Amino acid sequence: MPEVMEVTPALTEGEKEISKMKEEEKLKVELSEDEKEAIALSPDFQRFVLRAAKIMERAISQQLPDILVDYAKSADAEDEREKSATKLSLNRVFFDDKWSRNRCVTCLDWSSQYPELLAASYSHNADAPNEPDGVCLIWNTKFSKTTPEFIFHCQSPLTACTFAKFHPNLVLGGTYSGSIVLWDNRLEKRTPVQRSPLTTSAHTHPVYCLKVVGTQNSHNVISISTDGKLCSWSLDMLSQPQETLDLAYRQGKPVAATSLSFPPGGINNFIVGSEDGTVYSGCRHGTKTGILEAFDGHHAPVTGIHSHAVPGPVDFSNLYLTSSFDWTLKLWSLKVFHTFQCNLFLQLFYSKKFTFLD
Repeated sequence: MPEVMEVTPALTEGEKEISKMKEEEKLKVELSEDEKEAIALSPDFQRFVLRAAKIMERAISQQLPDILVDYAKSADAEDEREKSATKLSLNRVFFDDKWSRNRCVTCLDWSSQYPELLAASYSHNADAPNEPDGVCLIWNTKFSKTTPEFIFHCQSPLTACTFAKFHPNLVLGGTYSGSIVLWDNRLEKRTPVQRSPLTTSAHTHPVYCLKVVGTQNSHNVISISTDGKLCSWSLDMLSQPQETLDLAYRQGKPVAATSLSFPPGGINNFIVGSEDGTVYSGCRHGTKTGILEAFDGHHAPVTGIHSHAVPGPVDFSNLYLTSSFDWTLKLWSLKVFHTFQCNLFLQLFYSKKFTFLD
């Protein structure tokens, strides 16, 4: 006898899609409250929410084609964005009501990897004893958002900050207590991932300047303090300085250094400004090390110093600028300096594109 079998009726594409959705609906399992809480507290989920919130904030504040840029990832040097020269004018005011209020800005530093990022270190807020004493905010000058890109803090007021030139994810800070702190923006934490201990082999006074010198494969962090020491550190180990140099001029008292600068690409010769207004030149290695020459000119503490960094057919590497609490900005050379009156400068930098000499 002929065998009779059931034949599945033919389904259209729409019916197939509906049937598939029904099957998937049957497979869905309702999570318990504990399972939902575990997912919400997981590092991967929090990282996703934080990243998505930053993108949405950029998109809401200003429509730009590259709101998906991730500052926690490395980028090649050739991807640096060239900044065009514009007239000096007030463009933005960066202020956070919680982290900036009643705090003094102690240092500023631009990122060499992402030119739109600006690091600012802050001192303590006397009206908020329960908040961290030191705060470092990373501001984004490209987007119109009103909140910092990253927020870092530590338990000592910050007196200096700098981006790690060859590590765009790392930010260094110098503290009033004399320690060096290191933050990593790839980690979901605002406290330092490394800090130097308070010991007599390193700094015991406030650290007022930090510089990263060297090359991609061999570089160090140089710090100076009013305790009269220059220390060289490795980013891999801040437990103790690799090298310590006493800053004293002609066997005199230690130089209370407040600012530091190296010539472009230099790692040996340096210039420091001091609390008494004197500028000193020195050398880290060689037959003569330490402070070699002194230049008198300021009548108050030197607040900033920067060597000429503009390449060109004429060598201006012997020129450097200094600013001071005496309301002057001075241009120095090996033998001659020029002075002009100006508003009080706390920090200064040469333009990387243009040279202005009068």
